[in-house]
Amino acid sequence: MKKVLVISNMYPTKEHLAYGIFVKNQVEQLEAQGIETLQAVNTNPATGKKNVILKYLKWANTVMKVFRKNKRDISITHSHYVFPSGMFSYLLKKRYNIPYIVTAHGGDINKMANKSGQIRQLTEKILQDADHVIAVGEELAATIEQNFGVARSNLTVMSMGIDRTVFKEVPDKKAHAKTLGMDPQKTNFLFVGNIIREKGVSELVTAFNKLVANHPNEAALYCVGSTKDVNFTAEAKALAQGNAAVHFVEPMPQKELAKYFQAADVFVLPSYIEGLGLVALEAMSSGTPVIASDVGGLHYMLADNRGVLVPAKDALLLQHAMEGAVKDGLQANQAGVQALLDTHDAKNIIVRLQQLYNTYSK
Repeated sequence: MKKVLVISNMYPTKEHLAYGIFVKNQVEQLEAQGIETLQAVNTNPATGKKNVILKYLKWANTVMKVFRKNKRDISITHSHYVFPSGMFSYLLKKRYNIPYIVTAHGGDINKMANKSGQIRQLTEKILQDADHVIAVGEELAATIEQNFGVARSNLTVMSMGIDRTVFKEVPDKKAHAKTLGMDPQKTNFLFVGNIIREKGVSELVTAFNKLVANHPNEAALYCVGSTKDVNFTAEAKALAQGNAAVHFVEPMPQKELAKYFQAADVFVLPSYIEGLGLVALEAMSSGTPVIASDVGGLHYMLADNRGVLVPAKDALLLQHAMEGAVKDGLQANQAGVQALLDTHDAKNIIVRLQQLYNTYSK
């Protein structure tokens, strides 16, 4: 096998540390195993119609420059997100007969494909013409099979993987929390993700406010994530106004972020939709139990008492689950958690991914 051209509409920089960090992590893991990659990626998280058009035009130019310079060395392309990233793989296959794998992450199927009839048709074409499709979660794979006509034999369920050398338990969680300025006497809740409505941040802050009213000085909430929507972030912070136990924290390098996962008592992910919910796996790998919405990949991940599931958009039931953690702690099925972590260990994921590359490469 020659080189893998990785195409992604999200990729982090020093200024935007969390923007597609899971793609960068996988690229680095591939390189560590001796798999040579080229990257044709968009690193600009700007939103708004004009900004999106401009950044995607620039990205398209980057893709073609990287391809033209290296086309004799490329044996396969791997696109992350079906549309728009997969469009480049689709066109390169049509023009140059280069095979491609596309990874569906969830938002590209559940959200992007529903934006217009044209995007829906393009998404279907990209999926059906792919040499192989990877879905990051079971429910996502079922949706792709049922709604986009992709044969199950051409689908693999495979997450982006977790680096268990980074996300690992510490001997003394409370002592570790103290080093981050957390109060070890409190139940410290953690949320990690973009500060957007679809992540359930409003419900989380509302639930936590009520929890603190019932249990003063017994809990704290740390929300680590990027501002994607200035107005919504302001709205979320306004909800928390007057509650000194709510802390909004800017994104940080992954090794620093791992310290928050290790220090937290409970991780909370109240998303409306999730292809998988990789951050929940990172929490579990760090020895932190999870409360999450019963949606998408989280439904399968936390089944069999591996965590606590609550309905999406239900602040009251979320509050009750969080209060239960404050009063009694959270006990998970540890054997089930460890089996799940083995499945999603990045080392095992890279072996499986390499097998797919070898099977479908030119």
